[in-house]
Amino acid sequence: MSKSTLTTLLAALMLTACTFGNPPTQVPTLTAPANLTSKCPDLPQLQSGSLNDLLSNHIQVAKAYHECRNHHNDLADWLQKTGTAQ
Repeated sequence: MSKSTLTTLLAALMLTACTFGNPPTQVPTLTAPANLTSKCPDLPQLQSGSLNDLLSNHIQVAKAYHECRNHHNDLADWLQKTGTAQ
């Protein structure tokens, strides 16, 4: 055999060696529960500039903030529990 034929054969054998072995491991996908992936609702808008409306709006906004914070914390806890949080 000629030297170029041997070189070509050796290169072909080396390239086919990559095709043998175990198939790649499939990484399982995690799907967060639907109640943890919903967006926070929009904040309530102020209806007028009266003091009663300002106070009522402030209470509604504070309530919405705390509900959204709890929702976010539940998602963070789930991510940490599943080992996907960094």
